[in-house]
Amino acid sequence: MLGDKIIVTGTSCTGKTTLGAQLADALDCELIDLDDLHFLPGWVAKDKEIFINDVNEATQQEDCWVVSGSYQSVLDKTLWPSADTIIWLDLDLSIILRRYFQRTYKRVRFKEPCCGGNFETLRHVLFHDNMLIHILKTYKARKKRLAHWRYDRFADKQWIVPTSPQEVDDLLEKVR
Repeated sequence: MLGDKIIVTGTSCTGKTTLGAQLADALDCELIDLDDLHFLPGWVAKDKEIFINDVNEATQQEDCWVVSGSYQSVLDKTLWPSADTIIWLDLDLSIILRRYFQRTYKRVRFKEPCCGGNFETLRHVLFHDNMLIHILKTYKARKKRLAHWRYDRFADKQWIVPTSPQEVDDLLEKVR
């Protein structure tokens, strides 16, 4: 059903990391989380070329991998051509926003590490990296890009496009 080189992508807060981890476990593949590779301590983003090199190195060392994350316009010439399956989590904006608030609350309240071992604080969420504004600004453009890639640029890939949490659960059930 799925290939050996899978990208799980979509807008922020669609569940890319969660699904990626579940798929990697079920398929006994290496999980490569792009946010973990991209961020250094203190929320410092790696230089673009170093990040691309780190992603290439991680994927070239494995015969079977699941990459979770976006960074589509950064990795479109390196990672994307080497994938055989793209899972685009194309969820409704209302689901994404609900997940954003739930996830952010949990991360801030319970000091859950994320993105390379960093922690979200209320100050970080509101002032440094306002993910809510990012989601609202990029949602439509990302959908448009991925639709174009699906039917044109990367039409040679196997695409799986769940549009609801139930469809994501169904996909996992089939894989397991």
